[in-house]
Amino acid sequence: MRRLLLLPTARVVGAAGAATVLLAGAVLAWPWMSAAVFAAGAAGIAGYVHRNCGRVAVERRMLRALKDSAPRCPGDVEVPTLTAPVRAECGGDGVTRITAQTYHDAVRALGYTMARDRGFQLDLVRRTGSGRLAEVWGRTALPLDTVYRHLGLAAAAHAATEKLAEPERELLTAFADGVNAAFAHETPFECRFLSYQPQPWQVEDSVLTALVLSHSLSWNEEAKRAEAVMRRALPGPIADFLLPGGGTPALPAGLARHRGEVGAFDLVALDSAVAGSNCWVATGDEPLLACDLHLALGLPNVLYEVDLAWPGTRLRGLASPGLPVVLTGTNGRIAWGVTNLTADVLDLVPAGQDGVHTRTEHVRIRGRRPATVDISTDGTMPVSQTPLCGEKIAVRWAGHDPRAADLRFHRLAHATNVDEAVAVLDDAHGVALNVLVTDRERMAHLATGLLPRRPAGTSRTEPADGHLTGPERPRVVDPADGILVSANDAALPEDEFRIGLDLDPGHRARRIREVLSATERHDAAGMHALQHDIAADLYLPYRDLAVAALRPTDPTRSLLKEWDGTAATDSRAFGVLVRLRDVLARRVLAPYVAVCREHEPAFRFPFRDFDRPLLAILNARDCALLPAGTTDVDGFVADCVTAALRERPQKWGRLNRVGLKHPLASLAPWADAMLGIRPRPQAGMLHTVRTAVPGFGAAGRVVVTVDDLVTAELPAGQSGHPLSPHYADRHARWASLSPLRPRARRAGCGHVLSPPAGR
Repeated sequence: MRRLLLLPTARVVGAAGAATVLLAGAVLAWPWMSAAVFAAGAAGIAGYVHRNCGRVAVERRMLRALKDSAPRCPGDVEVPTLTAPVRAECGGDGVTRITAQTYHDAVRALGYTMARDRGFQLDLVRRTGSGRLAEVWGRTALPLDTVYRHLGLAAAAHAATEKLAEPERELLTAFADGVNAAFAHETPFECRFLSYQPQPWQVEDSVLTALVLSHSLSWNEEAKRAEAVMRRALPGPIADFLLPGGGTPALPAGLARHRGEVGAFDLVALDSAVAGSNCWVATGDEPLLACDLHLALGLPNVLYEVDLAWPGTRLRGLASPGLPVVLTGTNGRIAWGVTNLTADVLDLVPAGQDGVHTRTEHVRIRGRRPATVDISTDGTMPVSQTPLCGEKIAVRWAGHDPRAADLRFHRLAHATNVDEAVAVLDDAHGVALNVLVTDRERMAHLATGLLPRRPAGTSRTEPADGHLTGPERPRVVDPADGILVSANDAALPEDEFRIGLDLDPGHRARRIREVLSATERHDAAGMHALQHDIAADLYLPYRDLAVAALRPTDPTRSLLKEWDGTAATDSRAFGVLVRLRDVLARRVLAPYVAVCREHEPAFRFPFRDFDRPLLAILNARDCALLPAGTTDVDGFVADCVTAALRERPQKWGRLNRVGLKHPLASLAPWADAMLGIRPRPQAGMLHTVRTAVPGFGAAGRVVVTVDDLVTAELPAGQSGHPLSPHYADRHARWASLSPLRPRARRAGCGHVLSPPAGR
């Protein structure tokens, strides 16, 4: 209930009331003065409420919605399609342990508990994916609805639902039954506040949720556009050098001739947060798997902890709300985890191959007349609203194929060993992912998902020809050193087929492998500690460049020379190096790609692997390769250091403050303090194993054995209700760098989900 005191009216009235009482008490010897103080205080409070009556009314509405939906132990609940009673026990960590007689009953109970904890989140995802958010959100959601209407995810979800295999249809039907039982039992507070009742959950809604997840992981239109423009504007060797996958850092002949005089500041897009993850397997006394999934941060968590048991199996791990599929976890026989494959699953093709058709859709907007949106398609492909170099293009994306949401990945929950898991993944398509799996004897790392067939050596600008079969997808099985690592890097062989696009440069992966290889005996505590590793080796070359360029008496040189190589919150040097890298990238690389703006006015260089060409140019120590007018390389670097020092060096923790926001805060900013978690200093950054930057980071960290889930950390709590004790209770542990502590499971709310009476 303390969160309610963070509402503006509660803060102001509370502070004014307390001040009035204290002041009146101080002059109690003069009753008339004490009465005057009370009267003045009451008048001041009344005046504040009158001046802000509109917001106060909305606050009252939110308070009523919170109060009417306050979390409580639900008692016994009927779920119409259950075949037998299911025991549900919510522990002290907010995780509901479900014990059922059958797998599908466990999934029905999962649907119920997930919707009870995260009902609005489920509805928000499906409304976003179908372009129907403005119906309840208002006109501020119209731009987002327009984007998703053009993407056509709703039509793709309908087509994929029609093609579902029977096991997946049964799974999603059972899940929907549980969700709808929760919707019938309780309305989420956000829905109460926005005055609407969520519609019944359908099988198609889970498929749509899978496509929204796939879109967030694999829609790489910007990178494809940028490469197409660079191939058109620059000679082949120059484009190869600047683009990802350039391999050798050797400078192409004549590079200096292609440097422009100037480059706009916004030509180079630096360190955009790409959905990724870390996952690794190593063997100690038993096989251990650690996985932390890097996604957008918010409230509620974008991941949900699952604990299901049915005869012969206990399934534990993390799932995406809306999907009864454990992305990383264990079933007591195998353990698995995933990272984003960063796959090349999108092609830009000339529009009109199948004929461009345009239809008009009406987008309902709360409180306003519907808006019309013209949607153009070429067959099943959306036609981009933005031409590419003046030409109309269509987007061929794997997600529009019905196989892209087959959800056969969920069958891992029933696999008994690595061989069975490999067979499941070979039979599945779905979202493009790296999957690491281990049993007690073996381990494997596979690429899975609907992957376009791109023979090695072919250009990334050439459209793919069909898709890879399961056995054709690359894999590594039983490595000699007993270690598997995936951190969105090029860990899988691409000798026969090329699968990746703009892969992570590999700084996190190299650090993980280095620590694992240097450790004699692996255990859960060491795995957890590695998840919080903040070594920032990427910045060492920039530190060396700066130290060599600055005068011995320069205090900044001493600061950088003494840097300990980490992204620690108390490091002043690290913040300087982060800004220095940004300045160098913009000044050095922008002139080489400036010519691209002549072909595409909105061009930006968006690739992650820019350190390779940048450092190759700087290490060449050739003034002709640097911006026009450069006569001394060290002088240029020193000038960039000065530019990076816009102010006195601050501790990294002051620059890297990470908080969590609830979606409703965009409609009611005054409620942000109550609904959100205020920003706090965080160690780590995008290129450290511990990934944490504003708005993005580890959405969940787990360490699992084949037998059980050892530890799970979430940025906030399991519940999505601000008055729940499990709304933000796990944030402090997630944010801490302290050693692993055993998870205590205190007794909590226990109840039974039952079939209807008479069944």
